[in-house]
Amino acid sequence: MNPDNLPLIRVAIIDDQQMFLDGISSLLSACRELEVTATALSGDQALELFRQDCPHIALLDLSMPGRDGMEVLADFGEQLPDLKVIMLTVHDDFPSIQECMNRGAMGYVLKIYGKDELLHAIQEVAGGRRYLDPKALGIVLETKTPASAPKTGKSFSGSNQNLLSAREREVLALISEGKTSEHIADLLFLSTNTIDTHRKNIISKLGARNVTDAVRLALQNGLI
Repeated sequence: MNPDNLPLIRVAIIDDQQMFLDGISSLLSACRELEVTATALSGDQALELFRQDCPHIALLDLSMPGRDGMEVLADFGEQLPDLKVIMLTVHDDFPSIQECMNRGAMGYVLKIYGKDELLHAIQEVAGGRRYLDPKALGIVLETKTPASAPKTGKSFSGSNQNLLSAREREVLALISEGKTSEHIADLLFLSTNTIDTHRKNIISKLGARNVTDAVRLALQNGLI
């Protein structure tokens, strides 16, 4: 148990570079909220380990020899449905982000970021929330062409322009800037739980798949 007497978040790391595995494992092992339970150099090795002792969260590289991260992600979804996966990768293109999230990834973090961003992603995903790092979120929001970011078909007009309350629009605008629930709570002098409730209500009202989809819909329809 950690000093706050809370259950540790059990994390595993899958990457084909041993030096990277060792470095991230050492980095995360220093975080009192986490326990690194396994490292693996391939998806097959990870599956074998996880069947015996499944972690809460797996950090998965996208580019690996043999079966890549996309294929491994699909295997996890079929064989380990309770496992939450965060892609930890160098790929900063929209198709990669979109495909990973569509295949069930709960998070997407680029390797350009440091420990704090990765730790925040792990905490968000452990809480059941999807997470894109600031650059990945920016890429998703900036990609609006029909070929690369198909619309959901939902649009808002007339009285629906008032679908979101003023506070919900304010919260969504701050989310679109990449701010976390904790940061938004500080800015608006509200609790983090209140911000998380606003996030859920926004997603529900807009009929969005997740908060990233809600931001895209709101931007496309002039709601923020």
